[in-house]
Amino acid sequence: LAGIALVRYLGAEMQGVYSYILSIIFLLSFITDFGLQSLLVREIKIAGSGSPRFFGNALMLQVFQILLSGVLIALYSLAFEKNPAVKLPLLYASFAITLMYLSNPFTAALSSHEKMHLSGLSSGLASIFNAIFIFISISFQFTLPQIILMLGASNILSALVSGFLCIKYAVKPDFTLDAGILKKMIIMSVPFAAMGLFNYMYEKVNVLILFSMKGAVEAGYYGGAAKIIEILNAFVVAIMAPVYPRLSVIINTESKEKAVRVINLSVKYLAFAAAPCALFVSALSADWTNLLLGPKFEQSAPALALLIWTIFLMCMHTIPAYALNSARLTKLVTMVYGINIILNLILNFAFTPAYGYIATASASVACNVFAFISLIYFTNKNIG
Repeated sequence: LAGIALVRYLGAEMQGVYSYILSIIFLLSFITDFGLQSLLVREIKIAGSGSPRFFGNALMLQVFQILLSGVLIALYSLAFEKNPAVKLPLLYASFAITLMYLSNPFTAALSSHEKMHLSGLSSGLASIFNAIFIFISISFQFTLPQIILMLGASNILSALVSGFLCIKYAVKPDFTLDAGILKKMIIMSVPFAAMGLFNYMYEKVNVLILFSMKGAVEAGYYGGAAKIIEILNAFVVAIMAPVYPRLSVIINTESKEKAVRVINLSVKYLAFAAAPCALFVSALSADWTNLLLGPKFEQSAPALALLIWTIFLMCMHTIPAYALNSARLTKLVTMVYGINIILNLILNFAFTPAYGYIATASASVACNVFAFISLIYFTNKNIG
C-alpha cells in the first residue's frame, strides 16, 4: 500500500522518472548480488561445520560488491546522465537503493537453514520499515531525492534486523578471510550472476526503451501498473520462497521422484490459485487502477490488464526454475533468460514506437510465455 501511495503522490511524470532510475539501478547493480543470494540458499547448510567461515566471506564479498556497484552507478550519473530531473536522484540512489542487498546474505542463510518463519519475518519487517519511511516522506512532502535517501535509511535498518535474526538463530559469521573460499564462491556464483543479469535486463530494459522513445509520462503509466504487479508479485514470491531450499535438500540428498511430486503439486496449486485472480483483475482493470492509483492513472488500466497475466505465468515457471537451480543446472535457466532478453528487445524496439506502453506490457507477457514453455521442457527432460 505504501508503494501505491508513493505512485499516487509522485504522479505519472515523476513516477516515470522514478521507474527509469530504478531500472538503471537494477541493471547496473547486478554485480551487487552477483548470484550470491541464490548460491547461499543452496550452499550454506551443505557446508556444515564450515558454514560460519563460508558465510563470513560471503558477507565481506557482498559489502565489497555494494561499494563497487555504488561507485559505478554514481560515475554513470555524473558522466552520462544529462537530464537534470534524473541526475541528482540517480546519484543518491547509487548507494541508498543498492543498500537493500545488504540484507540478502542474512535472509539467504535463514532460508538455507529452513528458518522460513524468520526469513519471512525479516522480509515483513523490511516492508514495514519501507512503508513507514514512505508515509513519513509523503506527509512532509519530500522531493524524489529526499524520498530516495529515506529508503536508504530503511534499507540499513532492515539489514540490521535481518543480521540479528541470522546470527541468533541460523549461523554466526566467521570473518577470517579465506582466498580459497572467495575464489570458489565467485566461480560458483557466475551462472547465478548471469541469470540475474539476464533477469534484470528482461525486467528493466523495457522501461529504459519506453522512457527514451515515449517519454516520462508513458513510462509513468506503465510504471503505475507495474507497481501493482510488483506488490502482487511480492506475495507470490513469499508463498513460493520455501520451495527453493526444500527442493535443494530433496534433489541433493533424497530422490528425484520426491522432487517431481513437490514440483507438480506446487505448480498445480499455484496455477489454480493464480488463474482466477488474474482473470478477475484483468476483467476489472479500469476499476482496480482507479481505486489504487487514482484517476490520473486511468491510462494504466490496459497495461494492468496485460501485466497481471505475468503473475500467473510466473507461478507456472518459477518452481521449475528453482528445481533446475537446485539440480545445479543453472546454465539452462540462464540460457532461457538470455534468449528472453533478445526476444524482449526485438518486441520492444519493433512495437514500442507505435504502441507505447501497451507494446511494453504485451512483450512482458510474451516473454513469460516463452519462459514457461522452455523451463517446463528442461525440467521434464532433466528431472522427470
